[in-house]
Amino acid sequence: MSLVSTVIFAFGAAPAMAEAPVEDFSLAAVQPATTTVSQSLDTGDALAGAPIESVLSVDEVAHVPHHFDVDAAISLAESEVGTSRATGWNQPGECIMSAQRWIRAGGGNWGGGGDPVSNYDGATRVTLAQAEPGDVVQYEYVASPTSWVTGVHTVLITEVHDDGTFTIIESNNPGGSGLVSKDENWTPAPPAGFQAAVWRF
Repeated sequence: MSLVSTVIFAFGAAPAMAEAPVEDFSLAAVQPATTTVSQSLDTGDALAGAPIESVLSVDEVAHVPHHFDVDAAISLAESEVGTSRATGWNQPGECIMSAQRWIRAGGGNWGGGGDPVSNYDGATRVTLAQAEPGDVVQYEYVASPTSWVTGVHTVLITEVHDDGTFTIIESNNPGGSGLVSKDENWTPAPPAGFQAAVWRF
């Protein structure tokens, strides 16, 4: 036996003349042997037959409080109506930058950033039916929610009306204006391919 052969055997390598192993990819080869366990339905449980909504122990999102002074945030937003600011990447007149400024004025911890989803790190997503003053509506592009594409827009809800409409304050509508405006009869109307996501800080 030569020195090379000794080294090869020492490291566990097979000699060149060894047969290639045969691999078995059948289901039986990869599944562990199991014993059959039967299942039965316990109908003596108090929840048996209850609608699925009542079985799930999920706290209703509508009961998640805001973690900032909503009145202070809305007050700053109201004070800016009719004013304009510079627009462009990260400029104060952009819709999301304005919403961040208003939420932070109330002590809100809006610290996310980067894209339209990671911007809401630390926030709770709620349904439109659960929306309250102080919540933020973000139009998201369904095919790629993390993309800044034309149609992404952010507004602050300041009032919820019994007829299902909202009062909102927004910035940069029309795009490029940096104008802060108020709409007292607003319902989400995202462009085709977008959805309205509601966030609570």
